[in-house]
Amino acid sequence: MAIDALARFELVRPGDRVLCALSGGADSVCLVHLMAQKAREQGFTVAAAHFSHGLRPESAQRERQLCQDLCDGLAIPLFCGEGDTAAYAKAQGVGTEEAARILRRTFLLETADRWQATSVATGHHLEDSAETLLFNLIRGTGGQGLQGIPPRNGRLIRPLILAEKAEILQYIRENRLEYADDPTNFTGDNARARMRREVFPALEAINPKAARHLARTALDNWQRDESLRQEAEALAREGELSIPRLLAAPEEAAVRAMQSAQRACGGRMLERSHIQALFSLCRGERPSGEVHLPGSRAARRYDRLAFTREDPMPAPQPLTLRPGETGGFGDWEITFVSGEGELTVRSRREGDAITLPYGTKTVKKLLIERKIPKDLRDTIPILCHNEAILAVGDLCTACLPEKTKIEMICRRKEI
Repeated sequence: MAIDALARFELVRPGDRVLCALSGGADSVCLVHLMAQKAREQGFTVAAAHFSHGLRPESAQRERQLCQDLCDGLAIPLFCGEGDTAAYAKAQGVGTEEAARILRRTFLLETADRWQATSVATGHHLEDSAETLLFNLIRGTGGQGLQGIPPRNGRLIRPLILAEKAEILQYIRENRLEYADDPTNFTGDNARARMRREVFPALEAINPKAARHLARTALDNWQRDESLRQEAEALAREGELSIPRLLAAPEEAAVRAMQSAQRACGGRMLERSHIQALFSLCRGERPSGEVHLPGSRAARRYDRLAFTREDPMPAPQPLTLRPGETGGFGDWEITFVSGEGELTVRSRREGDAITLPYGTKTVKKLLIERKIPKDLRDTIPILCHNEAILAVGDLCTACLPEKTKIEMICRRKEI
């Protein structure tokens, strides 16, 4: 395509494994086709994942076959999943759109873990980012909501985020690609459909480049935030913060580094008074001292600031869930969406191991590799079914036999 975010934002590197979300719509078809071409040129590997939400059963089989035909033609693997969005929305008390998003995202991330993907690519484009920025402004938002849909967010990447919808459709025509239309994108009663149908045509009547300008503002906000995030990560990389570097950094980056170090040791969100106390400790003349924080303490050791837990965090009590139930395990929330029998959630045990596509790995080794502090390892939920480990928190999901039909969601509670 004329505009390529892959190179500009270094979203993919040689040797990466990229799982592409494939709904069968124009955006995702364009994404998968483009990524398959780029993979051959740049030396990374691509697969696709298709999730049926159960909302339009009359078209589900056709869309799945369309996705399979596309992937067969490109010689890339396709992973398929399905869920009952309506039932999940009712059970959790959320809207249909939000339920679909949760189930789809869970499937994508679990599939990415099983395939050992480096990143997950979605087909969001320029107008999607503009729409998200405007929607967040109307709803009320902080700085993060002003970033629209960023090119990269953790493992998620958006290779088409600089492309306009017209470019995507042009690419589809030039490559003679088949895709499925979802009429609810424009005819539905949800807020986003109304924005596409009513708001953006009105804005573009005032300025034809309205969506482009909104997306440009969102990208500028993300790039500024990304710069601060990277600086904060560099400050907090060693677990202890260098006080001279902390004081020399922009204040917002320093605050983020403190929050990151606080979370890493299991503490709760720092408030303004805690931040001020930490800066006072760092700027003071005494080479040692301590500040007690929510769930942790920070100790000055000459030119270093170390965060440790106030008290060792106890292992949460084991939890048993039946299909459709949600329960808490310490700072985690687990939902057993569907399946047979019971889902057991517990802390790690000596000898625990999880089955991966290329063999087994002990839970102990996994937690060490993911740099989970020793005093927090017993707080990570181990999800089991019939004694087999299905997942280790949100860190890793087991490779299960195809006949195993279990859907679950494991996520950290909001701080």
